[in-house]
Amino acid sequence: MTSASALDDQPRAPSALAGAVAGVLAAAVAIGAAQLAAGLTVPQSSPVIAVGQAAIDLTPPPVKNFAISVFGANDKTVLLGGILVVLALYAAVIGMVAVRRLVFGMWGLALFAFIGLAAALTRPNSTPAYIVPTLAGAAAGAFALSRLTRATIRLGAPPPSPRTSTAVPSRRRMRSTPFSGS
Repeated sequence: MTSASALDDQPRAPSALAGAVAGVLAAAVAIGAAQLAAGLTVPQSSPVIAVGQAAIDLTPPPVKNFAISVFGANDKTVLLGGILVVLALYAAVIGMVAVRRLVFGMWGLALFAFIGLAAALTRPNSTPAYIVPTLAGAAAGAFALSRLTRATIRLGAPPPSPRTSTAVPSRRRMRSTPFSGS
């Protein structure tokens, strides 16, 4: 039989919700850094815009016509909103994975960065400068994911146990007792 205090000393796994929040926050940092870099370099190189344009290019004409008929002039706004929702869901899953194994979370981030790079570099008239926003966003996202993941893991760590007088004394303390001759 185990006591309640023995159960409290066991490490707790971080919650899925905490991991999801960490992932979404890391994605927000990544998008913010990428948007800033795009604004400072080539605005059309924004990964979100590049992925949206690539999605439009790859969409069959009947689906495009349907979207235009349903959403009218707001079709691109709806598309970008959809991309951000998918990104948030993906980021939440990456965060949940990262609190278990950070390296898997980083691989998930790298996969998404690769998609952003491919979309940016396949745009007509793209230049090598088109990679800067995606790489800046990926670097900022990786930093944020690692820091947030570590913080999330610390949330799941057991609290430090207070030292009690019934604990076994350390070797150093044993040597300095009055009976030890030291």
